[in-house]
Amino acid sequence: MSLMIRPAGFDDVAALQRLFVELGYPPKGRDLATRLQETVPGREVLVAQVEGTVVGVLVWQLQSPLHVDERWGRVSALVVSDTVRSQGVGAALLAAAEQQARAAGCVQLELSSGERRVDAHRFYAREGYEERRKRLVKRWE
Repeated sequence: MSLMIRPAGFDDVAALQRLFVELGYPPKGRDLATRLQETVPGREVLVAQVEGTVVGVLVWQLQSPLHVDERWGRVSALVVSDTVRSQGVGAALLAAAEQQARAAGCVQLELSSGERRVDAHRFYAREGYEERRKRLVKRWE
């Protein structure tokens, strides 16, 4: 399997949409192409490509809080297509994000995962991630 990790581009929009739907996020709100083209400081969108086909995506963003003199990265999305799951694609995407985050001066990379995604939790544990905090959310509809 020939795997390449690279920054996402406009030509990847259809593949990204398919991957996000696979994760359980159907299209709504502003167009994905518009959101991808927006300049968001510190946001990186990486794709995994196998034999010319995008099979994974990872989105992370730099966090620079005021209350501590540290930076960290936060993964907001990691999706690997069912067709290549458990073949190292997710690990390669995480490794690339970790490398970018370290280069940006981050001391850690953090993420959230739905409680029902038990297989994902095992994957993250294998990659060295540990549960540390409870996340509280207040969402406006």
